[in-house]
Amino acid sequence: MRGPVMLCNDVRPPINENVLARLLEKAVNMEEATINILLRLFIAEEDPDARKILYELLRDSEYHKTVVVNCLKSLRGGAYPEPMKFKEYEFEDMFYAEKSAILKNVKIVLLDFYRYLLQDVRLARDSGILDKTHTENVCKCLEMLIKEKERHLKLVEDIWNL
Repeated sequence: MRGPVMLCNDVRPPINENVLARLLEKAVNMEEATINILLRLFIAEEDPDARKILYELLRDSEYHKTVVVNCLKSLRGGAYPEPMKFKEYEFEDMFYAEKSAILKNVKIVLLDFYRYLLQDVRLARDSGILDKTHTENVCKCLEMLIKEKERHLKLVEDIWNL
């Protein structure tokens, strides 16, 4: 095993298979939290056009969760993460700008998480810490999820035409 890798001017150990699995578990939980937020927004939304976009985001997020779960299964052979508690929002009385800001922030957080995780996985692969067979699938999944989250950010802007 090689020594620590320099990232952002600070020394950190590279990601290993156990850490990767735990981070993928966190991603599953964040997708689930996003799904719950989208469902609440969908239920509270009165505009049918906005509801249609929210449905698309909801459907995609369910798919994204299954993609991450499948990556996790390929590492751990079927382990499913324990659910985590996240902040609950009451969207019924919020203005469109508030709803949009919350949803945009959630999507940005997921996008950042997937970007950082992809960076870590590539570093570990290039350092020989993670097996290339595991990382190839995980990298493809993360690249797809990053593109999807970028597309979702554009959709979020379209929901309430802000």
